[in-house]
Amino acid sequence: MFAYLPTLVTAVQSVAAGNDHEFGGQGNPDTGDDFWGAPDLDHTNSHLREALTHWLQHLRENVGFTGWRFDFAKGYAAKYIKEYVENSGATDNLNVGEMWVDLDWKDGGELDYHQDAARQRLCNWVDECQARSTVFDFVTKGILQEAVRHCQYWRLADGKKKAPGLIGWWPSKAVTFVDNHDTGSTQKHWPFPSDKVTQGYAYILTHPGMPCIFWEHFFDWGDNARNEILALLKVRKDAGL
Repeated sequence: MFAYLPTLVTAVQSVAAGNDHEFGGQGNPDTGDDFWGAPDLDHTNSHLREALTHWLQHLRENVGFTGWRFDFAKGYAAKYIKEYVENSGATDNLNVGEMWVDLDWKDGGELDYHQDAARQRLCNWVDECQARSTVFDFVTKGILQEAVRHCQYWRLADGKKKAPGLIGWWPSKAVTFVDNHDTGSTQKHWPFPSDKVTQGYAYILTHPGMPCIFWEHFFDWGDNARNEILALLKVRKDAGL
C-alpha cells in the first residue's frame, strides 16, 4: 500500500518564505519549486520533519501502508526523501517520487528527439535521495505518446539504440506509466492518446522498469481494455519479469 507524503502545516514558521508570500510563510527559503495551490513547507525545519516522520510511522505501524508516493517531489530538496524513507522504516519497500520534468521541444511544437537532459534530471533526483526512492519515468511517457500519436516509432530508441526514457539508463529506478490522475482522467494535463492506450501498455509491459497500471484504465474503461491489459500482464509474468 502507498500513501502520499502528507501536507502538514502546524505554524507559519513551517511554511517556506522564498517567493511564496501568498501563504504568509515565515520559514526559511524554499528548497524546491513553488506550487501555487498550497503552502510550500519548510523542510529545513527539524520540528516539521519530525512531525512528518511521526505521521509516516503511524501510517506504517497502525494503518498498514508500506511505502510512499512523494507528490510534487520537485517542490523540496530530494535529500529529505532519504530522511523520510529511512526514518519511517520504509527503506526496503517500494517508494516513488513524482518528479515531473519538462521535455525539450522544437519551435513549432514538435518533440525533440534528444531527451538526455530530462533523463539526467531524473537521475540527479534519484542520486540526491541516495536511491532511497524510485521515480516516475515522465520521459518515457512523453516520448511514447508522441511516437504512437504520430506513428514515429523511430523515437523509441535513442542514439545508442537503448530505450529513450529513464528505463534506458536506470531501469531499476524507473516506474513507467501511461497516464495518471494528473495527466489523464478528468484533469487531462498531458493525456496519452485515448485510442492508443493499449499500445502504450504493450510497450511498458514488455520493457524494463516497473510498469504502473492506471486504475481508470483497468476498472473503468470496460472489459475490452481490462482484458487486453490482463493479457499483457500475463506475457510479462510468463517471461519472468
